[in-house]
Amino acid sequence: MQNLYLFITIIKKSDGKEFLDFFLERKVTPIYSTIGRGAASSKTLSLLGLEQSEKLVVQSIVTSAKMYELKTALTKKMSIDLPDRGIALAIPLSSIASKRVLDHILSEQTTEETENQVITERKIDMELIIAICLKGNSDKIMNVAREAGATGGTVVKAKGTASGSDMFFGMAISDEKEIIYIVSRKEQKSDIMKAIASYTNEHGTHPIAFSLPVTETAGFRLLD
Repeated sequence: MQNLYLFITIIKKSDGKEFLDFFLERKVTPIYSTIGRGAASSKTLSLLGLEQSEKLVVQSIVTSAKMYELKTALTKKMSIDLPDRGIALAIPLSSIASKRVLDHILSEQTTEETENQVITERKIDMELIIAICLKGNSDKIMNVAREAGATGGTVVKAKGTASGSDMFFGMAISDEKEIIYIVSRKEQKSDIMKAIASYTNEHGTHPIAFSLPVTETAGFRLLD
């Protein structure tokens, strides 16, 4: 079986239709999208000549061959490396629960040309940090993350699904939440996650943070 990836693209909401059409033209389905907001500091935005805007977080499951096709096309056709255009990253998956879903993905994305294609993964020194906190705390957490080296992030609203009495490290599971996506270099990951954890000692709440390995990226030329 081909390697599979969660392919995440974060773009301006106003560019949503253009990018969704781009994915559909390349038979990338199913596509899941949600609204978010940028979390870069005003100083960083000013330095890069950017402005704060609503974001669209687009996610889909793709094969390795499709992932490299998307990465190349996002750079060449969609100019994702331009300032304030967007970013994309691929996270390797270990398994999929539904064989029906897996068969659908493979049938849509696999051709005779790609079946025999050999993919050699590059070593990418990037990780995706995901932090989950109570609503209203994301800006404060981003402030401490930036002090530890984070250049920015994207915040998505969420809600727990447990009963109101359920608690996890002092945080009610069913309360409204904010999910923060931060892409960092591996050498900065520990400092950023420690900074997020230190927020607990100062404010008595317990944001949950974990990281995932990133295999490929697009749109990070400014960061480089």
